Amino acid sequence: MTAFCDTDEFKRGSTGEKIVATYLQQCGYYVIPSYDYSGDDGDKAPKLQGLLQSYVIPDLDIAKDGKRKWCEVKTKHAATWTRTTQQWEHGIPKRHLDSYLQVEAITGTEVFLVIYEESTGSLLRQSAQEIAKTGRLSQMKKEGRTQGAMVYFPRDAMVQIGTLPVAAEIAAVR
Repeated sequence: MTAFCDTDEFKRGSTGEKIVATYLQQCGYYVIPSYDYSGDDGDKAPKLQGLLQSYVIPDLDIAKDGKRKWCEVKTKHAATWTRTTQQWEHGIPKRHLDSYLQVEAITGTEVFLVIYEESTGSLLRQSAQEIAKTGRLSQMKKEGRTQGAMVYFPRDAMVQIGTLPVAAEIAAVR
């Protein structure tokens, strides 16, 4: 059995996290890469741990000009056109959004979702609070079984914070 940290999905996400961290540093932010704290075997998401509960924390803890924020990074190839809403959307598992909202409530530090779109090179952001307010809840099914709830939100409602070379250009440089 392949450890999650050895899968292509993990490696792709890890690359996106590093790309966003570097971009934010170039914009003057100081970055604590939370994703570096992944347990003894490197196969667990870092968590904010209390006596009875724990919550997965976002990938980056960033600070600039006396202000601190959390950033959860998602690497996506592109937004998906949704017939139901007639718009381009991105999505995340509801359980992840719920965890980020709890981390925000406990720490008093705002959580943002940052999406790196490989096909466009766009870096997009939106607050977890805004996604919770405006997102569309959907139950995912695969092979007839419920996989868990997803929250989808319009790409156009996200703020573009930067543009990077698209993934193909990055791969060509390596």
